Amino acid sequence: MSGFGRSVAVIFWLLTAITAIVPGSARAASCGVSGSTAVSVGNYNPFAGSGLNQVQVTLNLTRVHSNDGFTREVNFYFVQPSGSPNYAINYNGTNVLYTLPASQFLSLDFYLYGTVYYDFGNQNAPDTVSIPLVVTIPGNLNLVAGDPIVFDIRYICRGQSRLESVYFPATLTDAMTVRINVLSALQASYAGPALDFGEVGAVTDSQAPTHSIAGNVRVASSGPFTVTMNSANAYRMTYPGGNIATTAETLRYSARFLGQTKSSATPNFSTVYCNRAGTGGQILPISVTLLEGGTTKVPSPNYLDTLTVTVAPLAVPYGGATMNCPGL
Repeated sequence: MSGFGRSVAVIFWLLTAITAIVPGSARAASCGVSGSTAVSVGNYNPFAGSGLNQVQVTLNLTRVHSNDGFTREVNFYFVQPSGSPNYAINYNGTNVLYTLPASQFLSLDFYLYGTVYYDFGNQNAPDTVSIPLVVTIPGNLNLVAGDPIVFDIRYICRGQSRLESVYFPATLTDAMTVRINVLSALQASYAGPALDFGEVGAVTDSQAPTHSIAGNVRVASSGPFTVTMNSANAYRMTYPGGNIATTAETLRYSARFLGQTKSSATPNFSTVYCNRAGTGGQILPISVTLLEGGTTKVPSPNYLDTLTVTVAPLAVPYGGATMNCPGL
């Protein structure tokens, strides 16, 4: 579980093989490797530019060793799906991670840059080895809080005794799982015109609803979040020193946000639970509409109210239901 960040208040002034089985035939056993290493590399803030650099990781690799023989040598590299970020896995100072569909030549006869070669030794040598690697996770990635990063291995190997060699690359899936504690963090801001109705002294009550202003709340987040909205004066504007309980000293308005329209008649906003917005951000439209004109109000240059939108990150994983908030 991870949780991070503080509530952010935006304040306005508003995807059949049939195998023939030949009697008496048997497929010869092949060399190979196995292993599934899971490592945790610490906290990652997707909104920080530093990332995670030079993280020391150990890959535990085990060779096939059976009555048919043993795996003597292996040459491999790591792969990641198309569209993956620019991660790096270094071995002896060279990157050995490739993004599909790209491939890298493998050889058991000579040393290659960009691959990992290992000679397990004779049959009496240890079957499991620890290979030191260095992992780099760049900063500012749009990572999902709670999701691990998984890499596969493409390899060839040489078998000894009756164990056949593999010269066409085989795949070891989920060879290494990197668990990053992606912090559930967010950013929020208001984008749009000032929520200012301007001069309304000559505006009648019937004309008031034609006075509307729209803006946007921009939210970027690595995890799910909640949104609430609150009006300091229950969706009534008044002037400095004015009394919100006095009709002549207030101007009523409504605010529409995340599928809810709030006013002095229905001021309580229900908290909305939103899906992650991603680090690229999402736009949540907000608008305000004047409900009363100023013809019968006490004259004043400034009628105002404070409308506060609070956006708060949720702990990850979150067990409750969330929704696609930009669709509201």
